[in-house]
Amino acid sequence: MESKQQTMLVWQTFVCLLYFIVFFNGISANTEPEIVSTENEIITYTNHTAKLSCIIRNRNRQHVTWSRVTYVNESRKITDLLYVDLLKYTPLSRYHLTQLVDAENQEFWNLEIRQVHSTDQGYYSCVVSSLKPISKVFHIRVIENPRNLSLALRSTMDNQQQGKEQTNSALSLIPMPLATISSFVLILMNL
Repeated sequence: MESKQQTMLVWQTFVCLLYFIVFFNGISANTEPEIVSTENEIITYTNHTAKLSCIIRNRNRQHVTWSRVTYVNESRKITDLLYVDLLKYTPLSRYHLTQLVDAENQEFWNLEIRQVHSTDQGYYSCVVSSLKPISKVFHIRVIENPRNLSLALRSTMDNQQQGKEQTNSALSLIPMPLATISSFVLILMNL
């Protein structure tokens, strides 16, 4: 009889401790993960670097995955896994992932695609695994002709003027010839 009571007491203690561990680690209903990124479309040039920034609040040790998503038709898509947390699943050396945490405890999971090719144009997904997984889909548009700089800049500046607090550039300007820089300055002066 005493053995059953001791076993029951051990189980009750275990359940109570488990509750406190879960509750005090921030995994409660009030702190569900949230993706707060504002950029949807990133515009870049071939042979430049595209940066996609997935900004997450309250990650609570949940896994973050980055994938390349190809839509075959309305009901079918192909997903190529790139990263789970900081573990790389793609053999392509042009893909790089960094994770930064700011003073407000927001996490920036930045996927960089270096030396962008026209085939990199498409959709990329950042997913936070939790009880209710959340995701953010980004679209990369690759411009092959450097003469379309004014179009890319105008699109980027429109995004900034719409009250976006995001300071990350949607346009990669690395490297840029001197003539292109002077065109950039002229465009800015005309705004």
